[in-house]
Amino acid sequence: MSPLLSLLIAFTYNPPGQLESGTEGRVDQHIYVPSMRYPIENAPSFPNSQVYRPGGMHGPGGGQCSATNYQYPWSDNFCEPRRWEMPLCPGGTGHQGQDIRPADCQDKVHWAVAAESGTITSIGSYSVYLVAEDGTRHRYLHLDPTSIAVRRGQEVTRGARIGLVSNAYFDADGNPVPTTIHLHYDIHQYVAQLQQAVYVPPYLSLVRSYQELLGQPGVSCEDLPLEGGVVDDTSPCFQRWGPVQYWRAVQGQGVGTGFMWTNAFISDEPSNWARWNLQLAGAGRFRVEVNLVEGYNRSRRVPYRLRHGGQETNVVLDQSTASGWRALGTFDFQAGDDQWISVYDNTGEEGGDLHITVDAIRLTPTAPTQPSADAGVTPSVDAGNQSPADAGQPPSADAGASSQPDAGPAVPAVDAGEAPVVPDKDEPIGCGCAGSGPLEFFTLLTLIGLRRRRR
Repeated sequence: MSPLLSLLIAFTYNPPGQLESGTEGRVDQHIYVPSMRYPIENAPSFPNSQVYRPGGMHGPGGGQCSATNYQYPWSDNFCEPRRWEMPLCPGGTGHQGQDIRPADCQDKVHWAVAAESGTITSIGSYSVYLVAEDGTRHRYLHLDPTSIAVRRGQEVTRGARIGLVSNAYFDADGNPVPTTIHLHYDIHQYVAQLQQAVYVPPYLSLVRSYQELLGQPGVSCEDLPLEGGVVDDTSPCFQRWGPVQYWRAVQGQGVGTGFMWTNAFISDEPSNWARWNLQLAGAGRFRVEVNLVEGYNRSRRVPYRLRHGGQETNVVLDQSTASGWRALGTFDFQAGDDQWISVYDNTGEEGGDLHITVDAIRLTPTAPTQPSADAGVTPSVDAGNQSPADAGQPPSADAGASSQPDAGPAVPAVDAGEAPVVPDKDEPIGCGCAGSGPLEFFTLLTLIGLRRRRR
């Protein structure tokens, strides 16, 4: 098998909100542009941080062409530390979009293309603005100025070439600023909850469009009816992350065709974890249960986290006491998505073979509730567009995956990038630069605690 084909088949991505900077990102399952075209013409491609990787200002050393920059899994860097006001970032400021590396570090070779059909509204010295029919704005930065293939006011179709990915970046006086070869891509969209247009997370829109580019489109997560129902580990609503070698599949037992298990882990952060995404047809109060398989339910304090009705709740379950359907509790859920049930392996237990069963969840209505207020994110999205049961999905081995809750939008702030730029003048975006002299490197200290896994 060719190296290129291997890369295409092996596509994996870390969860949204898990930043390489070690800071808090936005955990957001919304796909804000579900029908978009991936903004770089050809695969493979590697969204990750160009600041906290080799060649970046805060990177670990090495050059931008380091092989580690051109490997899966992908990493989200929306909300990565920047000074820009960002209402959807937990800290109120951050990076406005996603940095995307093309297939390799060759300059002026890889085409950026139109994510949607629309109108080119502005062209700067290294930027292009594309506005779709619904008002969503797609921004492309660091393009080679001599390669721009569109003009202001031009109508373009989805997939049309825009310009070549480069490292063009200039300060307010027109002086070049070093940066790596990458595309900064962002989405600016009206959010009803904030009553304004803001930068929204592009990460899962990129994931879905990349799957389409690879010929591996994600399957939609189906609505759970008011009567409740079961979400199995084979459902497109289910996601799992962590080192593949620590996930075991068992066929012929559990709900459906089988189930999975992993072992308990001692760490501050989880290594292997899973999530059942929920998209509910209507609001209601539901009893939530998980299915456990006899002989495999051995861990005594398995941590679960539920997002329901705009809040999050932690539950610790002793799986060892009984098999079958076990209750986590009764909770109010709102209609729509952005609700889920997650299970983590960092139980903190001592001992061997402390298996954690990961199979199915069941929601059973108990009493009706009044419909909750519409969160108002436009457009509504499918929460379950991740590849089901792909053992190779994030995070990387034993790096842990963030289980931090979504902090939600901060107080609406004036959007720094609202006004379109005039030709030949770019809005500063703070993507981060490589530095013109010797690089200043910082060591990122992540408190991961003592890690011991019993296999």
